[in-house]
Amino acid sequence: MKKNLLLLVLSVLTLFLLLICSQGVFAQAQSNVLSGSVRDSASGNPLAGVSVFLNSTSKGTVTRADGTFVLPGIPPGRYQMVISAIGYETIIIEISSRNLPPALKIALRVKAAELEAFTVEPYMKDGWQRFGKFFLDNFIGTTDNASSCSIKNRSVLRFHFYKKSNKMSVTATDPLIIENKALGYDLEYRLERFVVDYSSNIVSYYGYPLFREMTADFSSTQQKWEERRRLAYMGSLMHFMRTLYKNQLQSEGFIVEHEINVTNVEKQRVKAIYHPNITKTDSIPIDTLHHYWEVLRQPDFFTPKVRSYDGLLTIHPDGTRTLYFTGDCTIIYGNGHLGIAYKESELRLMEPVPIEIGENGSYYPSQVILTLGNWSKTETIANLLPRDYEMYGPGLH
Repeated sequence: MKKNLLLLVLSVLTLFLLLICSQGVFAQAQSNVLSGSVRDSASGNPLAGVSVFLNSTSKGTVTRADGTFVLPGIPPGRYQMVISAIGYETIIIEISSRNLPPALKIALRVKAAELEAFTVEPYMKDGWQRFGKFFLDNFIGTTDNASSCSIKNRSVLRFHFYKKSNKMSVTATDPLIIENKALGYDLEYRLERFVVDYSSNIVSYYGYPLFREMTADFSSTQQKWEERRRLAYMGSLMHFMRTLYKNQLQSEGFIVEHEINVTNVEKQRVKAIYHPNITKTDSIPIDTLHHYWEVLRQPDFFTPKVRSYDGLLTIHPDGTRTLYFTGDCTIIYGNGHLGIAYKESELRLMEPVPIEIGENGSYYPSQVILTLGNWSKTETIANLLPRDYEMYGPGLH
């Protein structure tokens, strides 16, 4: 009798522990899931086949017949959630893996025909013939990977030239379908902006790409993709941002040069002993006076460009991290062990605002950062990796 009672107690305890563990596992599994439903804002009817994805990642899905969606496996970091359907206005929702929202209820509005007609201005019929190569060189790139990267539906591109402002822009009527055989990705790219300012020779573009991994026919093909992805990652802007987030730039092999404020010590000394129109100058030699006058015309601070890792990263009390600098920030990277030659790139802030960076290498607002030097050539679609990319081996991140 006692033995049976003991077995019963043990069975109840075991069941209780299993329930607790299963609830914990379920809660953990649900903690990195995005879900919700998408409807037409006017009719309230559910919308099927709507694309729902995390910008610049391989995480995406489409809504079911009842308009619902489930997007599991949200990786760590901050993302833009993109909800897009043909004929509807695209919605962008900022999300963070640290605090995912409950089930979302999203209403899409139909694009207004008159607004669309106004936005999509008359385009050049011979735009591809005149600007196609220039667009490919700056959008796809000119690196070794570019020759294996192609736009499958280039007919959706529209080229516009504005004589008054000396600018050229490119729009797209549908998402670009891009095949990157070098890295093993198919991309669905929603082009939001591509502008060339011929007066300043600045090219800028941004959009919302969704990555899909290709299936390799042979293991050797998969190995080539992995190696090319690793080479594309090493020294990239994403590699830099992820390493900066961890405050490990120096140990990871990045060399950084940026402007810092240095106090003009001589001016402080002169101001303490000489006051124009007050200090008696009878006993001060004329050459000393000339020196004083010259020093007082100097700024209170000098901003030399020095090799330094200090001052770039600010870690805030809430855990967020921002990047800020003045002037141009030079970044040099190379890896002799992997045969990566040292190359020099530059970052420039188009507006004097701090840039929030994430552990996945993301940065906001992205339009504020301008890349120069090596990154202006390599930070293109042919070398683009998803934000959820993880590299295994030397330089793990």
